[in-house]
Amino acid sequence: MELLDKINGRINEKSSAIERWMEEHCEKVIVPLYTSVDLRVSEHKVAPVDTNVFPAGFNNLCQVFRERAAGLFKQYFLRKYPKVKKILIVPELHTRNAHYWENIYVLKSILESVNFLVEVGLVSDDLYEEEVHFQTASGKEVEAYKAKMDGYRVFVSSFVPDLLLINNDFSAKCPKMLRDIWQPVEPPVEIGWHTRKKSIHFDFYNKLAAKVAEILDIDPWIISIETAPEMNVDFDDREGRERVAISLDSMLGKLRAEHKKRGIVEEPFLFVKSNSGTYGMAVINARNGDDIRTLNAEGRKRMRVTKSGKPVRDVVIQEGIPTSLRSPDNIVGEPVVYLVEAKVAGGFMRLNKEKNEFDNLNTKGMEFSCICLEKEGKCEGKECEKSFSPAFQLICRIASIAAGYEIEKIIREGGCSEESS
Repeated sequence: MELLDKINGRINEKSSAIERWMEEHCEKVIVPLYTSVDLRVSEHKVAPVDTNVFPAGFNNLCQVFRERAAGLFKQYFLRKYPKVKKILIVPELHTRNAHYWENIYVLKSILESVNFLVEVGLVSDDLYEEEVHFQTASGKEVEAYKAKMDGYRVFVSSFVPDLLLINNDFSAKCPKMLRDIWQPVEPPVEIGWHTRKKSIHFDFYNKLAAKVAEILDIDPWIISIETAPEMNVDFDDREGRERVAISLDSMLGKLRAEHKKRGIVEEPFLFVKSNSGTYGMAVINARNGDDIRTLNAEGRKRMRVTKSGKPVRDVVIQEGIPTSLRSPDNIVGEPVVYLVEAKVAGGFMRLNKEKNEFDNLNTKGMEFSCICLEKEGKCEGKECEKSFSPAFQLICRIASIAAGYEIEKIIREGGCSEESS
């Protein structure tokens, strides 16, 4: 792809300057322990469309990428917490999704492969069982224990962890048990979706991307993504839909002007998303304001709640980027990249045979493949490494650092509110 070749060439030319820039920002901010970034790659733009600070999906990484992740985790913990030997993974609770528990099984295995002792602990006031067994998609079993408190320490059974690793985005609330304890908690629970806003994340990302584009001497537009918030929206209310429609038409006007300036004949489109959403929920796409004004009952229902039944009130209107990537079977796809402390561990392709290049792929019908698009069992990892574009890696590293600036902002402003405790 011509655009990727151009960006990759500039990255190779400016690699030393880029690494200095990365190091400078990683020293400035609290970069999250781990992140995953959903990318969209088109003929005219490469940009992130979502950044998760509590990523699931480690089971979709090929073996080479799992080993790389293990090495990066070990480096991080040895440097920042040299005395840590025992780690408690705190997962999502209200799910029996076998693929999610496969993710937990693999994440536990990754950490155990570099000699950490690992258990799984469930944090909930509503849990009465002392031990719960979850089945994974491959038929394995994850043993999880109810987390308890002893003074300012969290423990499970007879296991007292040195560190808690959170794999739960706490969409609804920030649990009291994980606040003000002696053990370190990574990533901080203050940055779950009960406090994060996509609009803030992409504001940080776009500013950082503009600086990187200056170093690379490329048009910042090609690695940026237009995003604007609309607050206090009720999609069942005509007035609320009208406000979103007006903002949507305004952004489309700007994008048409940008397309015309660059000779792009493709008509722009947008996504409207929950500003604090996850798992691809509460997302619709639109070509004009009337798509929102005349939103049908199904569309309005989709925009009422996100994960854990959390009501949708704040949304982001975001530029749509059509994907140009397809599998050998002509299924549309997008890269998902995993990072440990803003260092790329690996990734995979999200494919969806029920969708087209303009759709949200993180929905029913999605499947996963090695990033090299080899069928499961054929890839030995070398093919994936060759397929991992430097542009993919750089853009995701910027997004991870942007999440670090989010963390600083949230903690500076008080972190978890009493309402979310």
